[in-house]
Amino acid sequence: MKPGKKDFLYMQIYNDLRRKIDRKILQEGQKLGTEQELQKEYQVSRDTIRKALFKLEQDGCIERRTAVGTFVRKPKSDYKLGRMKSFTEQMKERGLTPSSDILSIELLREIPKEAAIELNQVGKRKVYRITRIRYADEVPMAYSIDYIPFYLCPDIQQHLHANASLYQIFERSYNLHLSYGKVLLEAEMPSPYLQNVLNISKNKPVLKMRCTGYLENDIPLYYVECYYVGDQYVFSTITDR
Repeated sequence: MKPGKKDFLYMQIYNDLRRKIDRKILQEGQKLGTEQELQKEYQVSRDTIRKALFKLEQDGCIERRTAVGTFVRKPKSDYKLGRMKSFTEQMKERGLTPSSDILSIELLREIPKEAAIELNQVGKRKVYRITRIRYADEVPMAYSIDYIPFYLCPDIQQHLHANASLYQIFERSYNLHLSYGKVLLEAEMPSPYLQNVLNISKNKPVLKMRCTGYLENDIPLYYVECYYVGDQYVFSTITDR
């Protein structure tokens, strides 16, 4: 190890292992050395190794299997809240293939209250409701319910298919460009329906995101309720003081 304060040795080991995981020097599913082997490799105490592994486990980079060993995990998707990106863009940036299973496309006259309020459509125009399961490399990642005013995107069903991005449809088919979004996040336990469609257990929490996207003139373009598989995602942002 490089010279440095003893208190920060575990971070040096963490950073080295994290770099190897991010650069795929250590591949997904690969077994790491034992604590004793890592201790010998890095010439540090066992407690230092344990602290580094604990942080890697917290970050979702590794998983420990009792009586089996420690293995590299598939990295979580980092949803950066500071910039609006579609699910398709997020997955492609990670080198994954995005796709969707379109469960329904409905044109509603009676709109759920929260969607109507967010879209400023209480007692007004018709709204599309699009329900999809979102996949990355054919693995379920999220379940989304999108609400889009008909007057802004008439006949949107003609443009929507399994590999389509709503953001691209907005821009290319309707010349509508998002300006900003309002996001609310909360964790909750999955309903039996979500357990089924996302293929998760009842004990695995989901991250529920409610987001309203606005055009430059502050007109709401869409409202979405999306349920992300909790152990597949981390949400991050950069904030100013």
